[in-house]
Amino acid sequence: MYLVRPADFADLPALERLAQQAGIGITNFPANRERLNDKIASSRRSFMTDVVQPGDESYLFVLVETKTEQIVGCCGIDAIVGADTPFYSYRIDEVVHASPQLQIHNRIPALFLCHDYSGTSRLIALVVDKAHQNLTAMSLLSKARLLFIARHPERFTKRLFVELRGENDKHGHSAFWDALGRHFFSMDFKKADYLSGVSNKHFIAELMPRYPIYVPTLPEAAQEVIGVVHEDSSQSADILLDEGFEFRGYVDIFDAGPTVEARTESLHTIAQQKMGKALILTETCKGAMHLISAGHLEDFRVTAAPAEPQTAGLGIEKTTQERLGISSGSRIQWVTL
Repeated sequence: MYLVRPADFADLPALERLAQQAGIGITNFPANRERLNDKIASSRRSFMTDVVQPGDESYLFVLVETKTEQIVGCCGIDAIVGADTPFYSYRIDEVVHASPQLQIHNRIPALFLCHDYSGTSRLIALVVDKAHQNLTAMSLLSKARLLFIARHPERFTKRLFVELRGENDKHGHSAFWDALGRHFFSMDFKKADYLSGVSNKHFIAELMPRYPIYVPTLPEAAQEVIGVVHEDSSQSADILLDEGFEFRGYVDIFDAGPTVEARTESLHTIAQQKMGKALILTETCKGAMHLISAGHLEDFRVTAAPAEPQTAGLGIEKTTQERLGISSGSRIQWVTL
């Protein structure tokens, strides 16, 4: 079984291993020990900070396989992006070129550099060990963040977005980057991706072209990957889309991976979650699988287990109670998986 909890410094070696396994294209989870240590420190500070409205807080969670106590995944939430430097994206829009004299009216797709997501909460860094990429583990890790947001709405904005990993090959070559970014940054995709994860983003503002990029002027290989999800991220993308996230025409400036967004309160897990008491069952539970969370901030825990909704609360097995570290009558939060 699995448990999601806040990351701690003891998890650093496991997070390094996951970052190495994740490979290129996940800029918010770099394979850099110092940067990962900073992420843990920032997360611990954020959990312990009293928050009235969202700021520069960042929360990092790990997925634990409870039989072995091995860290097999991680995910996170940024309360706000673009607080210090603008958060850049490409917005796909159309430019009209028309000539009444020639009776020509063309609508040309173009990429506009923007920072429309600055000041918005972001889900980040969903990475799961390849041996544990089953639907239960992936769904638990992805949706656990939403239960945390539902529990602490004052810490996040009413709009959420997620950048999905774009297409690149096993050698780290991105057709989109090779056609566009490489000409302005004078470096390959792998290095640009790494720098974006370990340094501030000032270099993006300094080097990116300011004018619209007309999509038909790009090589066909680059055009074909705009808005396409990397095959390794397809399962996590499906979970987000089923949750209620939608593509609204924004893509990443490095690999053109799609950005999906949603109104926080409209997401399935947040809209359907309930709160009540934990009721410990004396017999084997025959109910449906549920996501069940307990604890406050740094004590937050989430697991997936069979449960039986009852008038007085949620009936769970003793093993589920022990996994969450709660007692009968503890206040819990749940949603059907």
